[in-house]
Amino acid sequence: MNTNFLYSKNNANLGDKIEFKRKKQIVNGVVTALRENTVIVKVKNDAAKKLDLPDNQTVVAHKNYVIVERAVNETQPVFVYDGWNSALKA
Repeated sequence: MNTNFLYSKNNANLGDKIEFKRKKQIVNGVVTALRENTVIVKVKNDAAKKLDLPDNQTVVAHKNYVIVERAVNETQPVFVYDGWNSALKA
């Protein structure tokens, strides 16, 4: 089984700006980490307060967001699948 995933053309990548809906609000954020089925997104502090988040980051499933703006990345890190520790490895 191949456990390496290159940047996706369909899913968000590091630095991409995405938009998602949470608690009947449209929220914008920047992707800070990739997982196999989700992304970790940094949102503005005021949005985090409205969503009752403990900090300004949240997890969003790939199926629950739209990409607003693609980031310009010079290199393409490889996503390494390692069970629960899966993360983007530069």
